[in-house]
Amino acid sequence: MDVLENYKKAWSNQPEETTKFSAIEIYKMSHSKSSSIVKWIFIIGILELVLWSGLNLLIPESFYKVYEDLNLTSFINIFMALHYIVIIIFLYLFFNNYKRISVTDNTQKLMKSILRIRKSVSYYVFYNLGMFFLGSIIVNIVMFSDSERLMKLMNPENLNLDTNQIIVITVISQIIYLTIFLVLLWFFYKLVYGILLKKLTKNYKELSNLESSIQA
Repeated sequence: MDVLENYKKAWSNQPEETTKFSAIEIYKMSHSKSSSIVKWIFIIGILELVLWSGLNLLIPESFYKVYEDLNLTSFINIFMALHYIVIIIFLYLFFNNYKRISVTDNTQKLMKSILRIRKSVSYYVFYNLGMFFLGSIIVNIVMFSDSERLMKLMNPENLNLDTNQIIVITVISQIIYLTIFLVLLWFFYKLVYGILLKKLTKNYKELSNLESSIQA
């Protein structure tokens, strides 16, 4: 049982004249916990941006040679630039949420801020999953639209191979790769942001109960 739960039990058993003071203490603790959670959401968002940027820098240039040969370099660069712009906008929203919730001094405003933060994080998670899925689909459509060029890249030595069989195997492997990556990414977001959002939701319910008890 955490400290906030202890406060709530003690508050419910106190005389009426001390109820207001206890409610303020409970609110302060909920406010402090919520502010800390939002700060960590912002920090993790920055770390995630740094991680993906670092991984992109570590990828050897030879990996991008396939995209060059398929005339996908411009698309990849524009797609990634737009993606990072959107991520930075989300990070700005997270930081703005943190600043707003840090100075909130009203229970109802704090509850509204928590709901707003939950929505922005959910949008952020679904955006990342959706953009990766969409980008992968577009890249694969372009790749397989020119099967002759794709076969030259996959079979540079011009071996006597079944073209249709290779394309089918490639499509299946791409589907498996995309599915595995999306599942892993979903579990990552579920683990990291899910835990924080769960705590934030708990704070919201506690504040809601507190507000109802005061008004009763």
